[in-house]
Amino acid sequence: MKKLFIYLGAGLMLAVLFCGRGFAQNFAQGISISSSPNAVGSGARAMGMGGAFIAVADDATAASWNPAGLSQLKRPEFSFVFSYFSRREGYASTRHREAEGLQKAFNRELNYFSIAFPFVLFDRNMIVSLNYQRLYDFERDLNLNYHTEPAGWLGQDQTRHQIDFEQYGGLKALSPAFAVEVTPALALGVTLNIWTDKLFWSNGWESDTIVHSTVSQPGSWDKKIRFAEHDRYYDFHGWNLHLGFLWKPTSFLTIGGVVKTPFEARARHEKRTHTTVYQFGSGTSGGTLNFKEDVDIEMPLSYGLGIALRFSDRLTVSMDVYRTEWSQFILEDGAGVRRSPVTGKLSHETDVKATHQVRLGMEYLFILTRTVIPLRLGLFYDPEPSEDNPEDYWGLSVGTGVSAGPLIIDFAYQFRFGRHVEGDVLGIPGTDADVEQHLFKASVIYHF
Repeated sequence: MKKLFIYLGAGLMLAVLFCGRGFAQNFAQGISISSSPNAVGSGARAMGMGGAFIAVADDATAASWNPAGLSQLKRPEFSFVFSYFSRREGYASTRHREAEGLQKAFNRELNYFSIAFPFVLFDRNMIVSLNYQRLYDFERDLNLNYHTEPAGWLGQDQTRHQIDFEQYGGLKALSPAFAVEVTPALALGVTLNIWTDKLFWSNGWESDTIVHSTVSQPGSWDKKIRFAEHDRYYDFHGWNLHLGFLWKPTSFLTIGGVVKTPFEARARHEKRTHTTVYQFGSGTSGGTLNFKEDVDIEMPLSYGLGIALRFSDRLTVSMDVYRTEWSQFILEDGAGVRRSPVTGKLSHETDVKATHQVRLGMEYLFILTRTVIPLRLGLFYDPEPSEDNPEDYWGLSVGTGVSAGPLIIDFAYQFRFGRHVEGDVLGIPGTDADVEQHLFKASVIYHF
């Protein structure tokens, strides 16, 4: 998911110099997601438990985790979730020390909103809810230098690049959900995710890239090159389902499962590029390219299974295992060329293995006279897809809150990190990164 940057290194500038317009039409398209690419769910309570929520899912955010869990709601409620996301990337290189440095990006958003209404029909407890959820963030901000050294006894050109890259946007869905209590021990649920930007929000991402290059040529004046690009994907639309079950064989044990169906989304893609070349004695030359196309994005199948052990009214322990089939993640451009957005390579030339998440969580309730104060802890393994093997990301979380009458307020903090990940990021050989992500969430739930 991180490989959108493969065209920003030396290869990009050489292609601009020698391939002209043809390069911009044939670069490897990719998708860069700054948050975890593994879509799970929302809510401060769930995040405080490390995201081990498939078999717990007893508030309105269940529509994003396991819609069958909505059947546990007994009163109408509305909820909203705010989030603050920060990403730090520390780059190190064995071959290009000038590219090393710390990069930062952050984002503040309304992460989730829902209203849920339970009712009884045919002697069965049922519930309907309407939800808004932001599932993917794209904020990235990179500023770095990169040098290509001369090689060979002839003393070929040396090129120095200054790269400024900014990306922003997100993918959101409107998600009506329904759950039914089939028996006192078994519930089923479904969430319909409608991905669109025809409502009150945009759905897509865009980026701005500026590369200043200086080419030093033996016996000649330096050549100055400026490459500017605005790349935009918008009108991302499609739909898919979350299908879930919740089974309580005993008061001690709950088992939950969810399937998030694959789907094909469509989006508009626009690109504007401008290249300027200046050399003393030769003047200034340049060119501009604009093009538009429709792209198809095949989103992968994912599914998970969770268990929750309720040791008492105060203590719950949970675990989730989740799998995503990243080999099914394909981007097809307007010319019919199919690529893996993970690697940027042709889909038939790459093999991206599935990822497996493991999440552990705990919640302990301090039950006081007029309120309940929870303590939540979580640990998780949340790998990201990569060309050879998934890259290891780990994390921990902590959460608390307060419950007073019809009002519940929850807070959570999550730290997610990867060491020596992203491979040859930006196309710079021998370069990797230590990534740290900080995520804060605050949830408000009101029963009426």
